[in-house]
Amino acid sequence: MSIFADCQDERNKKTILEIDCPGCHEEDGLEVFLKDGVTVGESICNTCGYVILEGVSLEQFLER
Repeated sequence: MSIFADCQDERNKKTILEIDCPGCHEEDGLEVFLKDGVTVGESICNTCGYVILEGVSLEQFLER
């Protein structure tokens, strides 16, 4: 059973990523929390107030 518990723990991990703000283009302006490539919670730029909502795939922002 402990093997499956470890898999579940790994699956539930969240990643923190700093990205350039799509609004004001401030370098590392937004800190986003990801789980399976999708945002968890809202991320708000401290400079311009740009918001990335929960449940957004970050692929669209990282391709820029």
